Amino acid sequence: MIDVQQAQIRFKTKTGYFDAVKDASFQVGEGEVFGLVGESGSGKSTVLRALSGLTPLAGGRMRVGRHVLGEKIDRSFRRDVQMVFQDPYASLHPRFTVDQTLREPLAINGIDRQEERIVQALLEVGLGPAFRFRYPHQLSGGQRQRVAIARALIVEPRVLLLDEPTSALDVSVQAEILNLLRRLHRERRPTMVLVSHNLAVVGFLCQRVAVMRNGEIVEERAIEQIRAQQVEHDYTRSLLLATDGYRRQAVEVIGVDAAW
Repeated sequence: MIDVQQAQIRFKTKTGYFDAVKDASFQVGEGEVFGLVGESGSGKSTVLRALSGLTPLAGGRMRVGRHVLGEKIDRSFRRDVQMVFQDPYASLHPRFTVDQTLREPLAINGIDRQEERIVQALLEVGLGPAFRFRYPHQLSGGQRQRVAIARALIVEPRVLLLDEPTSALDVSVQAEILNLLRRLHRERRPTMVLVSHNLAVVGFLCQRVAVMRNGEIVEERAIEQIRAQQVEHDYTRSLLLATDGYRRQAVEVIGVDAAW
């Protein structure tokens, strides 16, 4: 479904050009959940924006389904590929009700049965009809992200791009959103690409993982290999060590609280 070959993405700065992504290559099968992990600034979100057609390529090739990025993209691409952004407080129009937010992509794509689809989309993401005429400022962060997911899914895309969909949310809400995404994938089977700096989040949803550093993909592994720590690159080991360190600290805190 997704084929990326030696993708290069470059931005112009005051001091010259900056290569945000360098010769990145990977493939994602239809219905697969693929993860991109790495520290902030590693280029993973830039790859996602390029896959959505929001950022142009400086070199290489990207194909999503039958669509080749860089060529003229028809309207069907915008329906086939949808993206959920990182910040639920910035990704929704502040003057649009939830109903208007969900109705707009239906109108753009000429999709019928709008009333029925809006209600169904809200139910799918765990929000009832009571949320339909609320504004974003009347919703919590988790509710906003559910609306953003509903907006992406309402046009029935084949590819869903997720740019750190839980990083701006507290821990309990993160778990709700991750469970929601896993259930939606099980029911709809879209191809999904998840960007995160958290290996635990990626391990919960993804089947394969590519590790990015300084704009390059340094390693690609199946999630079972990541869990077993069967990795080759030192940077991947450092990410795993950081995750284990966090887990140990959490266990120690729980033990202290229990003793107290």
